[in-house]
Amino acid sequence: MVTIKDIAKAAGVSIATVSYVLNNDPRIKKETAEKVLRISKELNYVANGSARNLKARKTNIVLTVIPDFGGPIHAEIIANIHKTLKEYNYQMLVCAGDIAEDILSKQLTDGVIVLDPKVNKETLSKLAKTSTKVLDTRKIYSIDDNVYVNSIDSYTPSKELVNQIIKEGYKKIGFMHGSLDSPDNSERFNGFMSALEEHALLPHCILYGNFVEEDGFNAIKKYLDEGNILPEALFCANDEMAIGVIKYLNSIDYSLPNDIKIAGFDNIASCEYIKPSLTSIDINIEDWSKNLAKIMIALIEEKGVNLNKFIPKYEIIRRESF
Repeated sequence: MVTIKDIAKAAGVSIATVSYVLNNDPRIKKETAEKVLRISKELNYVANGSARNLKARKTNIVLTVIPDFGGPIHAEIIANIHKTLKEYNYQMLVCAGDIAEDILSKQLTDGVIVLDPKVNKETLSKLAKTSTKVLDTRKIYSIDDNVYVNSIDSYTPSKELVNQIIKEGYKKIGFMHGSLDSPDNSERFNGFMSALEEHALLPHCILYGNFVEEDGFNAIKKYLDEGNILPEALFCANDEMAIGVIKYLNSIDYSLPNDIKIAGFDNIASCEYIKPSLTSIDINIEDWSKNLAKIMIALIEEKGVNLNKFIPKYEIIRRESF
């Protein structure tokens, strides 16, 4: 049985080029397209029926691309997107990591919601030129006119929180990074720095983690083991790291929140149960993720959508840690 791989080899082009030609993609040069079609005819190529039918009709399937399958935030987002899509008779596929690029290149869904900051911009740009709708939640703008953007503002609430810390008299304030390639992490750090700069302050310390509890635990342990002094307040780029910090400091008998004020971001359920309970920035993730599904459906069905209508609200939830 002849495959597109055989055609690509005979024509001296990539498998992707053959796929584009067979799907009537106008971006391929006329000479190349004619060559591929001639060779496919000579080799008696017959397209796979199920794949051909899948591309020929509306699938009612939306692909959601996430960074990984760990952590409570992405689990909540996926659950809400799935629930909302189901209400409108759509199905959802979820993928992460290297497999995402492969699935995206096949263009087998009506729409794609991108949560993973590592997805290749060129892949999205190519996809946006097809009938597949692309909704990008990251802070990577100006990819393509056909890529629609709806993201969470992490800068404003972070700046507001740090301003509140300063207003209450604390000047020695530290920050704990999450993943450095995360746009959300960058916005939270920029909000932190902006608040300090407005009050002519410098960071007391900068720590590094990767958005997981273990990193928060290990980062503060290493910081203290090296003989450093705790800041008066520490803002962590997410709650999981902040909880790790609290657990370590509790284990070595620090008095919290007397010795240090701690705040996080996301307002996950565990914030209420750690001791002291964790102050955090709450973004209405449920509404936002449900709206992502609604935006995607509107794009697929070409109903028109005002993206500014779906900017999520935030609230600083004060608890015992600050």
